Amino acid sequence: MKCLFLTGIFYLLLSGTQQIYAQSGDNFSLPKLNASITLNGKVDDAAWDAVEPLPLITHWPSFGDTVSMDKTELRVAYDDDYLYVSCRCYGDPDKISAPTYKRNEMNMSMDAIAIILDTFNDNENALWFSVTPTGSRTDAAISNDALSDPNLNWDTIWEAEAEINDYGWTMEMRIPFSSLRFESNNGHVEMGLIAYRYEANDVTLQIYPAVPPNWGFFSFVKPSQTKPMVINEVENRNPVFITPYVLGGLQRSASINPENDAYRHDSDLTHEVGLDFKMGISNNTTLDLTLNTDFAQVEADDQQINLTRFSLFFPEQRQFFLERESIFDFSFDGSDRLFHSRRIGLHEGQQIRILGGGRMITRTGGWDIGLLSMQTARESGLASKNHSVARVRKQLFNPQSYAGGMLTSRIDEHGNYNIAYGIDGIFNLWGDDFLSINVAQTNDADDNSSLFSGEFIRLQAEWQRRSFSGLSYNLSYNYSGSRYVPEMGFQLRNNYMRFGDRISWGWQPEGNSPLQRIQASLNGALYLDNNDHRLESSEYGPSIELTWRRGDFALARIFYITENIPQVFQLSNEVEVPAGRYQFPEAQLSYHTPRGRSLRAVFNLRGGSFFDGNRFTAGIQPIWDPSRIVNFNLFYQFNFIDFSERDQKLTAHITRFRTELTFSTRLTFSSFVQFNSADELGILNLRFRYNPRDGNNFYVVFNETLNANRDRVQPTLPLSEQRAVMLKYDYTF
Repeated sequence: MKCLFLTGIFYLLLSGTQQIYAQSGDNFSLPKLNASITLNGKVDDAAWDAVEPLPLITHWPSFGDTVSMDKTELRVAYDDDYLYVSCRCYGDPDKISAPTYKRNEMNMSMDAIAIILDTFNDNENALWFSVTPTGSRTDAAISNDALSDPNLNWDTIWEAEAEINDYGWTMEMRIPFSSLRFESNNGHVEMGLIAYRYEANDVTLQIYPAVPPNWGFFSFVKPSQTKPMVINEVENRNPVFITPYVLGGLQRSASINPENDAYRHDSDLTHEVGLDFKMGISNNTTLDLTLNTDFAQVEADDQQINLTRFSLFFPEQRQFFLERESIFDFSFDGSDRLFHSRRIGLHEGQQIRILGGGRMITRTGGWDIGLLSMQTARESGLASKNHSVARVRKQLFNPQSYAGGMLTSRIDEHGNYNIAYGIDGIFNLWGDDFLSINVAQTNDADDNSSLFSGEFIRLQAEWQRRSFSGLSYNLSYNYSGSRYVPEMGFQLRNNYMRFGDRISWGWQPEGNSPLQRIQASLNGALYLDNNDHRLESSEYGPSIELTWRRGDFALARIFYITENIPQVFQLSNEVEVPAGRYQFPEAQLSYHTPRGRSLRAVFNLRGGSFFDGNRFTAGIQPIWDPSRIVNFNLFYQFNFIDFSERDQKLTAHITRFRTELTFSTRLTFSSFVQFNSADELGILNLRFRYNPRDGNNFYVVFNETLNANRDRVQPTLPLSEQRAVMLKYDYTF
């Protein structure tokens, strides 16, 4: 009945009246350069003088003020092969903030010029290109209309140069049309554009077009707010990129000897070759193939301490799976999703060899289609498996609405399989109000599931008002059957119903108030067991968020928690939480110092009762850029759990310390040291990268896992659990 009801909603929405949202105003034609440009960052070519600067207005700290042309001259133009951006940024050179040469370093401590390109004009996805006064570049992919964080791991080929001078700084960027995917109709291209200048010293952002800060922090990059832009006499190139790699190194791991009384180290020389192949099949279709894929250069996951009875979620970091990942998004509440690419080539944190695979993505006539298939090797006692995903979505009614479906399959060499399939949609009903619906079902070799059987399905219905100003809300219903198991996805718990989430009121103080934004919310979530509707968990309470004009941010939250624990679970080897019903309050406070400073920090406190005991958690994350070459990033978290009535205590520390040396935009060295006292492990990751140009990289990587408490078991553990030194070189033709 649940699925029939939701199918009826889909039908009514598909036959409904069209709504209008997002872009407004007439298209403007992007000017074509009348002469060549020498990319040197000086903005001294005569061709630029024939291009009118964009009329900027202030986005922060107060929206709507006109920006004088003697402050910022931001221009966008094109020729047959490239999209160009230049800017003359006037101001006091001593107040320019340019703390690093690092690629893809996006924070509020750096001046920047940026453009947002909604290349398919779909009002949902976009590409973000940003340049700082040192010439450091950031490219990122934006999805879900900037409701989720931008994907900084997306990279493409483009160029930029910058120069600091007597009157401020200047910048030029050049983006090949071959690095962009878009639809061209006989040379006529329509995209969406946002361009802005950000000044860290006074946390000021000047923007085109006039995008108000009505949707929270990332309002200035929302694809739905881009200016429609026409480019004429441009055809999408269909390039072919071939990227072979070679890898060599030495790996050493510890194993217990045959007598089980000591550990020994076994060494192994590693040498691999592989290939990535990318081809533009048509204007809007891209094919990626990969052979013997390797991710030796990927940084280690952040260590976490788990104080819940559920599994931890780790995000994807591998470049191949991050490119255009938004098309494969099929998400429920929290981190639950029908497809999570970390299920491919990783098992319990260990890499499994990927023999190869492919991905094809196309967009045409409002349709998005994505196909992905990867084959993993027989390794570590695991069977060889094929992992495949098919995704379709169709834009409906208006630029902010779509419906689609997804199918995932995991099949091993023995014929065991798990299949998941679902339909989803998001519908912009009016203004900032959206209704989203997701329905999925799973089936595997051991099940005899029937269509629409409640045991095997997962569904979500969510109503949102996506606004910061005035009333906003997020109201949702979730259901998961007891036998719903998406082996290629992520599922935190099953056999439950959930109701939530948030009602808020936000406003922007006027006049000379030091505050820029205030939002007060009432938050809540209720989980019920499907079998007897018994309460599993609940959490509710108020919160308030404050953002100051100078760039700092604070959040305060109080919540009252109820937990029904069906069986004992371990927090550590010595500390557990018994089965039972618990009710307890907690409070949370976080503060981010002004984000435009070279030394900035985030402080977090959380404490109160915790099941039948007490909890105190404190965290600090200072970031310091003492020079353009050196960056320090420290994260430290302290957890103290006290179950005094049961005479059990847990003290747990997490330390993560990154040091990055960016000698230039091409040469970087980073060290990442982690310590997890709960697992009694230390992890060291050192990485040297030489990147003479996009698509050409040389890496030297050192990884080591250390036992912090060698005497916790017998025989005594070795100091070094694993060690690897790897050299990797790739070159794109």
